[in-house]
Amino acid sequence: MKSVFAPAIAVLFGCAISCPIAHAAGSEDASPCSAESAAHSGSSYPQFFLPDQNGKPPKPSSSVHTFTTRDCVGAVLQGQHASAQVQGDSVELRDGQVYVNDLSYGAVTREQSVEYDVRRDKRTLLVDGKVRTPAH
Repeated sequence: MKSVFAPAIAVLFGCAISCPIAHAAGSEDASPCSAESAAHSGSSYPQFFLPDQNGKPPKPSSSVHTFTTRDCVGAVLQGQHASAQVQGDSVELRDGQVYVNDLSYGAVTREQSVEYDVRRDKRTLLVDGKVRTPAH
């Protein structure tokens, strides 16, 4: 009678190798360069704020969230004054404008979300999900 133990170990070992590979291959279909896809990857860090005098949590006037995925890096900024460094580029919100390396990309409100994505071959600035080009 043959042992069932060796084939069972071989099947388990095969699943342990093939399942992560299949999962990684499936993730290529998703848009790899976005704050949303990075948020689902578990790479965010909690932010803690001390309560105000009434014990209520303060509302930050600005926020910056950076993210890294397999194919890109980026930052999401919101508020009146905020800045981030992304792959050597400086992204700033100041005086109601958004700037990349001191070049204006137009007006923004403090409620709008500004996302800057850097891939190997492409750099993109989005305001509320819409691509922006430098203001002339």
